[in-house]
Amino acid sequence: MAFAGNDLVNFIGVPLSGLDSYQDYTAHNQGVSPDSFTMTSLMESAKTSPIYLFGAGIIMIVAMATSKKAQNVIKTTVDLSRQDEGDEMFGSSHAARAIVRFFQTSNKYIVGIIPVRIKNWINVRFDKNNLALEDDKAAFDMVRAAVTLVISSMLITIGTNYKLPLSTTYVTFMVAMGSSLADRAWSRESAVFRVTGVISVIGGWFITAGVSFLLAAIICLVMFYGGIIANIVFIGIVIASLIRSNYKYKKKEEAENKDYDVFRMMMRTRDPELVWEMLRKQVSKTQAYICRFSLEQFNNIMDGLENEKTGVLSKAQKELKATKQPLKKIRRQEMLALQRVPRMIAIERNTWFHLGMNSSQQFIYGLRRMLEPIKEHVDNSFNPLSPELIADFLPIKRRINELMKATCEQIETGRYDNYREILADADSCKDELSVLRKKQIDRMQDSDSNSQMQINLLYLNVLQESQQFLSNMRHQLRATKKFME
Repeated sequence: MAFAGNDLVNFIGVPLSGLDSYQDYTAHNQGVSPDSFTMTSLMESAKTSPIYLFGAGIIMIVAMATSKKAQNVIKTTVDLSRQDEGDEMFGSSHAARAIVRFFQTSNKYIVGIIPVRIKNWINVRFDKNNLALEDDKAAFDMVRAAVTLVISSMLITIGTNYKLPLSTTYVTFMVAMGSSLADRAWSRESAVFRVTGVISVIGGWFITAGVSFLLAAIICLVMFYGGIIANIVFIGIVIASLIRSNYKYKKKEEAENKDYDVFRMMMRTRDPELVWEMLRKQVSKTQAYICRFSLEQFNNIMDGLENEKTGVLSKAQKELKATKQPLKKIRRQEMLALQRVPRMIAIERNTWFHLGMNSSQQFIYGLRRMLEPIKEHVDNSFNPLSPELIADFLPIKRRINELMKATCEQIETGRYDNYREILADADSCKDELSVLRKKQIDRMQDSDSNSQMQINLLYLNVLQESQQFLSNMRHQLRATKKFME
């Protein structure tokens, strides 16, 4: 009731004030223009018809029950306050690291001066050995859930009675964070991520408030001077933005849920053998995706260099940067799942798992190293690659494409029939790149032109990074095969 009462006030206050203003104006205008009509009637206590309150309540209930975004807010709160290890929604930030480091240092000092008997008594209060945790779906225990609801309701009720503007979501979120922190739900492994989440959520609310304030002022001015035409245009923009926002959110949610559902299933399955089967498929899918993504970006980078396409290079830079964080998230999820497979299998495959993920990350880092000087070169309109250099590299580019496609196919299908042939061909291709690099160095020594120095150095870097690209491919293929065996 506390939540609903406050939300109802926030939800219905503005439209009912607008309705009262309009009714007061139509009843007492007597030829007075809207510009000079004062809204003194709004100074009195509001007299709201029950039908409006009932209708608003129905809308609120339907919206909360059907809105995916509202459910996502609850999911964020629950995930940030859970006591179990799992996938963290937020990354690490400089501010969060500084906060955690400061309190860890302070904690060492405080713990050092507390008597041992008191410390032992406190630690007994957090002993989980005698707890029967049958349902691993619970994200927080009953005591913490009760504290969150009771304290939140009290604060919301007091704030509403004193007519203070407050957000029920904000209050509940902060109480949940406080109770989970006091309950040791945050470990050293998760503290930085949880603090980053709290800062992100709070910062988002403050930013939203400031942006809303400025946009409301601008829109009011435009509607005032633009008249009915501006109103119609804004109505169209609102409808279009709502449709677009819901479409993009649904698409993003489907993509995230597809991978998260597999991870959640692995974390909830109690049979280690089933977890192992699901993990094998997930790792194979991840490695195949990185393999094809890396090949696609490699071709885009070379196309941008050969044909001086700045747009293609910018897009490649954006996609490589965007892939870094999801890849770290996937690695963390799969590592957590690896801890739930049979112990002997985990010990045998652990090394190969990390080697495979390191190879995937090296693909991204290597392509970014290759792209950075190329993009700077093309953006500055320096000398392009000569037809001679393009012709020299073209056969190597084709072989890299063939080898990468064969590697992706083997990882996807799990059939490593010509596994050794691919590794041997990759070594042969690396030798050819070494020959090309030697040829390029000789060409640079014999050249007297300083104008070609920049493009020659760039081409030399491409040859070196292409060699590393093939090394990453070999490591990925070998690690994935050994992990799957």
